[in-house]
Amino acid sequence: MKQPRLQGRLGLNGVINDIPEPVHIPGTHRTVLIRGLHPYTLERLTQLWLTRDTQVKDDSAETLRELCRDPYFSIKQAVLIVLNGYWRIRLLYPILWRWWAYVCGYTEGQMTPIIAEGKKKLPLTAYWMNMAFTSDMRTDWMKMTAREAEQFRRELLSERNAPSSRTTQNTGKGNTPSSSVGNGTGATAAS
Repeated sequence: MKQPRLQGRLGLNGVINDIPEPVHIPGTHRTVLIRGLHPYTLERLTQLWLTRDTQVKDDSAETLRELCRDPYFSIKQAVLIVLNGYWRIRLLYPILWRWWAYVCGYTEGQMTPIIAEGKKKLPLTAYWMNMAFTSDMRTDWMKMTAREAEQFRRELLSERNAPSSRTTQNTGKGNTPSSSVGNGTGATAAS
């Protein structure tokens, strides 16, 4: 089996141990560090999207006009990802996104590496692991041992294969038509 490359192993280690990833802003000499996103950062990104979506109408021409009204949407998202913390966002976000938009003049293309790295830093792996671990602890799910499950399956199969009482003529022992058929087939097979 082919083992993963060193670059892939280093990337996985960075995600698991929340090692800050340096991201270079293209066209500048500036580098920012991106860490695993905190819950407050995700809430603010959601709030940013919701305020934008309430302004955008269903008409495509209206959507283009709304996009022109907020040309700094990507910059706002990138700043939230870079700040990534309750107090830093509360104190620095209004100043920093305007600084990046108006003074530095960053473009959408320059914000793409920051947003892409922020997407990699979502803490979904831990969330799904916790969900998988705790799903077995629920009291409303039926649980059976392997032996109980096998016994239940056998009972279901025997009920399906057994003839119902309506189709058999006589249910008494020794008088069933199958006993004579069983003897006949056994004699045929022996000869």
